[in-house]
Amino acid sequence: MKKIIILLTSCIGFLTACKKTTDPIDVSNANVELKNAGTGFVVNDITVNPNDSIFFSYTVTSNNDMRYVSIQKNPANQTAFVLRDTLTTAQKNSFSAVKRLRADSINGSFIYHIVAHDKDGKYIGHKAVVVTVKSDYDYYTFRTLMVPDTTAKVNTCYMSAAKGLLYSYTTGAANSADIDFGLYYDTTFTASTSTTDDLRFSLYALSAAQPQLSYYDISTWTKNATVLKKVTSPAFNTLTSAGAIRTSCNTNLASGTSTKITQLVAGNMVAFRTAAGKRGVLLVNYGNGSSPAKESFLNVDIKIER
Repeated sequence: MKKIIILLTSCIGFLTACKKTTDPIDVSNANVELKNAGTGFVVNDITVNPNDSIFFSYTVTSNNDMRYVSIQKNPANQTAFVLRDTLTTAQKNSFSAVKRLRADSINGSFIYHIVAHDKDGKYIGHKAVVVTVKSDYDYYTFRTLMVPDTTAKVNTCYMSAAKGLLYSYTTGAANSADIDFGLYYDTTFTASTSTTDDLRFSLYALSAAQPQLSYYDISTWTKNATVLKKVTSPAFNTLTSAGAIRTSCNTNLASGTSTKITQLVAGNMVAFRTAAGKRGVLLVNYGNGSSPAKESFLNVDIKIER
C-alpha cells in the first residue's frame, strides 16, 4: 500500500512538473491608448450623427513584436480591416497614428477595433469602442387612419406625419397646426370593374377641397398645404436616413404633385412635403373596407426627416 501511495505521488509530481502553461485564446498582449485631441476624437463609446467625421488618435504598445496595426469595423474575423499600417522595425513595440473615418449614414451601433498583429498575421491584442449613429429621421409604424364618422366624430382621420400622431375631428381642432393630411373615402368618381379602382381611400391636405366632408366644419382650423404624390421607387425599406428620404422626395416631388391622392391600396407609396418643409414617404400596409362606413380604415407606415 505504501508503495502505491509513493508511486501516485511521484506521478502527480511528474505531471505537475510537465504542465504547460498557455495564454487563453484572444488574450490581449497589447496596450492601446486613445487620446482626445479635439472635437470628434473617439476615446470611449460615443454617439454621433450620420456621416460625421470621427477621429482616432492612438498609441499601441506591446512587448510582442508588432508588424501590423489596423482599424477594424464590426470585425467578422481578425483579418478584416478598414485601415492598416505596416510597421517598421523601429515601430515594432510602439506605434502612434491619427486616423479620420466617416461614420455610417445608417443609424445603429458599430464596433471599432484598434488591433495589432505580428509578422505572421497572428493576433496580439486590441481595444474596442462602440460608435453609435443617431437616427436623423422618424419612423412611425402601423398608424391606422379611419374613415371620418359623422355622428360621434371620434375616428382618427387626421395625422401629423412629423409627430406620428393621429387626431379625430374632436381632437383635431386644438392641433390643426400639426396636421399634415387626412383620410376620407372618395365616392365622387365612377367605380369600374377593377377591384383596385373600387378601393377609394384618399389622402388630402387640409388646404384641398373637401366635397365629402361638409359635416366637418374646419373653417377655423389651420389648413396646411402638404404636397403629395403616389410613387413607385425607391423601395420603402431602402430609405434608412434623412438624406435618402430627401433625395427620394426631391426627385419624386419635382413635378406632378397634388394636394390629394386617390385610390390607395396595400403596397402604394406616397411621397410628401409638409407645409413646414419636412419630406417623407408613406407606405400603405393594408386597407379595410369598401365603403365610407366608419369602420373602414387604412393602415400606414411613415418615414420623415427630422
